[in-house]
Amino acid sequence: MIWQSAVHSDFMGVHQTEEAKDFFGTLWPADLTMLLHAAAARMVEDLDRAAAEQGLTDCRDWMVLAALDDGAPRTQLELSRLICIDKTTLISVLDRLEKQELVVRTVDPGDRRVRIPQITAAGRRAHAKFATARDAAESRALDGVKPEQRALLLELLARVAERQTVSAL
Repeated sequence: MIWQSAVHSDFMGVHQTEEAKDFFGTLWPADLTMLLHAAAARMVEDLDRAAAEQGLTDCRDWMVLAALDDGAPRTQLELSRLICIDKTTLISVLDRLEKQELVVRTVDPGDRRVRIPQITAAGRRAHAKFATARDAAESRALDGVKPEQRALLLELLARVAERQTVSAL
């Protein structure tokens, strides 16, 4: 189990202290939801810090840039579903990224009410720079995990995420 002795983040209203460890200890490792949530919370905390160091607001900025980096045209709604960010929250992230000139939004020629966000050259540079910080955060999170176990973890999480993506569409 990964627990920090100092309070660093809030996990479902309970700070990650020894008290939280005792509270959740009976659920782990049998509760997949709790494990995924705790692991994601740890990664988000590390990635938010890295994003701030790179001039981004938080890891959601990077997630948007990463999703747009492949160049595939996606509506804001499609992007929201792809990266699992509420569409209302996505609008504020896109507004922020647009002000930084990391993305632009164009009108969908098939439906003028729909906007298609696109990454800019500056956005590509920010994405590439942050990818290095992301890799370092992932490496720290998986420190001590054997390479074959990392590969299996990624494969299994991809299967779960793919099912979630397919069911959301």
